[in-house]
Amino acid sequence: MKLQIALSLVALAACASTPKGSYGVGVAGEARVTAETLIAHPELYNGKPVLFSGTISQVCPKAGCWMRFGTAEAPLLVTFKDRAFTLPLDCAGRSARVEGVFTLGADGRRSFVASGVQLD
Repeated sequence: MKLQIALSLVALAACASTPKGSYGVGVAGEARVTAETLIAHPELYNGKPVLFSGTISQVCPKAGCWMRFGTAEAPLLVTFKDRAFTLPLDCAGRSARVEGVFTLGADGRRSFVASGVQLD
């Protein structure tokens, strides 16, 4: 019984310390690069952990399970690590900070697996 209470208090404390608009593991710190820079110079970030900021251009309209930054001509697809979280369906147009790993595919497609998102 004491263990259950202790675990409940830990879970409650974790929830209380998560900032509003934070998804996944959250985002620690300020962005080091913008989405535009990441899209324009993908070779500099390929396979590396990145914390970037930008304006969300599109969100999965059915479940909030992905988002895009950039334009149709130069998109950056962001998915969520282990499908552990989703975003509100109405967050397109909002500013966000995103932390995770960037990948440039052999076909030139840019993708990003986010471990955390902070809607600003």
